[in-house]
Amino acid sequence: MVKYTDKDRIVAGVPLGGIGTGKLEIDNKVRIVNVTIRNNWGNPIKLLRGFHVFIKPKDKRGFLFQKDGGIYKVSEFPGEILYEGKYPIVKVMGKINEVEVELEAFSPIIANDLKNSSLPAIGISLKVKGIKEGKVAISFPNIVGSVSIGRVNESIKNGVIHKNLKANDYDPAKGNTTLISNNVSDIITQYNLKRKPSETMNFWLSQYENEEPWVKLDRGEEIEDNPHEVTGHRDDPASIIISEGEEMRYVFAWYFNGKHVFYPYGHYYENFFKDSSEIAKYFLDNFDHLRKDIFHNIVNVKEEWLRDAIINGSYILSSNTWLDEKGRFAIYEAPQNCPYLGTIGTCYEFGSLPVILMFPELEKSFLKILISYVRNDGYVPHDLGFHSLDSPIDGTTSPPKWKDMNPNLVLLVYRYFKFTNDIDFLKEVYPTIVKVMDWELRQCRDGLPFMEGEMDNAFDATIIRGHDSYTSSLFIASLIAMREIARLVGHSNYVTFIEEKLSIAREAFRKMFNGKYFKAWDGVDKVSFLAQVYGEWFTTILGLEDIVDENMVKSALESIVRLNGNASPYCVPNLVDESGKIVNLSVQTHSSWPRLVFAICWLAYKKGVINDLSFCKKEWDNLVRNGMVWDQPSRINGYTGKPEINYLDHYIGSPSVWSFLF
Repeated sequence: MVKYTDKDRIVAGVPLGGIGTGKLEIDNKVRIVNVTIRNNWGNPIKLLRGFHVFIKPKDKRGFLFQKDGGIYKVSEFPGEILYEGKYPIVKVMGKINEVEVELEAFSPIIANDLKNSSLPAIGISLKVKGIKEGKVAISFPNIVGSVSIGRVNESIKNGVIHKNLKANDYDPAKGNTTLISNNVSDIITQYNLKRKPSETMNFWLSQYENEEPWVKLDRGEEIEDNPHEVTGHRDDPASIIISEGEEMRYVFAWYFNGKHVFYPYGHYYENFFKDSSEIAKYFLDNFDHLRKDIFHNIVNVKEEWLRDAIINGSYILSSNTWLDEKGRFAIYEAPQNCPYLGTIGTCYEFGSLPVILMFPELEKSFLKILISYVRNDGYVPHDLGFHSLDSPIDGTTSPPKWKDMNPNLVLLVYRYFKFTNDIDFLKEVYPTIVKVMDWELRQCRDGLPFMEGEMDNAFDATIIRGHDSYTSSLFIASLIAMREIARLVGHSNYVTFIEEKLSIAREAFRKMFNGKYFKAWDGVDKVSFLAQVYGEWFTTILGLEDIVDENMVKSALESIVRLNGNASPYCVPNLVDESGKIVNLSVQTHSSWPRLVFAICWLAYKKGVINDLSFCKKEWDNLVRNGMVWDQPSRINGYTGKPEINYLDHYIGSPSVWSFLF
């Protein structure tokens, strides 16, 4: 597990929530942060005020198992809080004198079980030792509706449901949430989170909450329960469940079915449940099964750090995914700072590695959507749209159209077939894939795709003109895959045609080899480019032949390990010269892309170029050190080891380390 204490700075906690449901995070101070369950992927609730865990030993003062929680008239936990993350599970522990507290929260991401993996809910197990006949209380606020007017809490069996009677159909936060437990001694259905104006020096700026319920609970006094519909802005309802015993189980579930210009879709979970109370009851009834079957058992690697990296690298399944009521699936490139769904080009190809292994039906869903939006001329768009499954764009720097989109789609289609044997799908999409390949061939000069010098590939913050090794290697890989696709559907003439193009492309690529590695691009010769044999990553994953002579590929990988791998004490930069210095042509050349580092590291290991994984362990250790395990950036500055300012958050390529499972 990745471990922190409450004194460490972490950018994000373990995201909890099902595929396509939005998520919440419990951080290392036992606060709920970065909440996106209300169809608000791009604008998270930074801190969920009103979530608390209160421990009251008999005949002793109680305490909040929390730090910096917004309450000061009741003591917060005085000891050190230990935090362990193993997506989609988080454990938070603390011990003070004879009292031990352990909170474990999880969401069930279960291989080949899409219904349970898309539950909009989290389970919480709370174990408290040393309080004897004491009490435990947990609270959650009502956040239903974009504004508080109309909110009301209602008691249900073993818990409470939060509603908003005034939320309209165009409010993305329309819906309900539910909190229930298997161990209930009392319920405070509704109290007001906000303090009275007379109780604060500056009402409008106060971050402190109404502390009366917690003070009374600490004193053993009765707490006023006041369920009612909110009509005033100062009324901010929350609920408390009070329990007794050494172990309590809770489920917090949500159900948001409002529509919005950015989110005009329903959710997959709407096919199975009518509201959050049904989901919560289902979850609580199946608590043990949902916890036991989480996907960790498929991660069979020896190195503990690598196992941690693989398991936690899949966090984007909760933080970045959309899965609508029709089963349409996509992954955000970066939900807050670059909220395009389904971006390809060193993006979805990595992000979907857990998907192809655990939920191949979702991979098929995405491919069908993307293929349906192939342009009339055969061009493959960069993504499905800004917060959208239906508004694809050509590229973030287009025009011109990018030269690496089409090869990626060809390879993704073949990859889906490789791991499913779905020949009917291959035959269905084949005419479009031929059109896709023909478009790419029209972009070639002297056998390889030609860059126009206008940021027309995934390295879109770098001016590249002419032939570059990244796009060229990817193109050759796509030709190999296209040849196999044509063979599988029985199109022999096209097989011959592609073989001719492949021979020409390979010969042109060989000319880019300088005896040690392939040049980065025209005019940038004596530098080692991390992405120079990216196409080989694809062919190796797919069990296809090398893109070019194996000795050339291995030599290029050796140069990458020697030069790029040693240029920075923090990470592995994209472009390094022969003296071992980072090349600063753009922010992308002097930075490292963690997703690309892990992929190339796996390739070098698979090819026998390296025997240990220090090449990529350094990258992982830097992410852990920066507290970015569950919010990995698109790029890291090679000079400082820090993410770029306003980096692309929760980057789609974070699961690239899943390469080690292929």
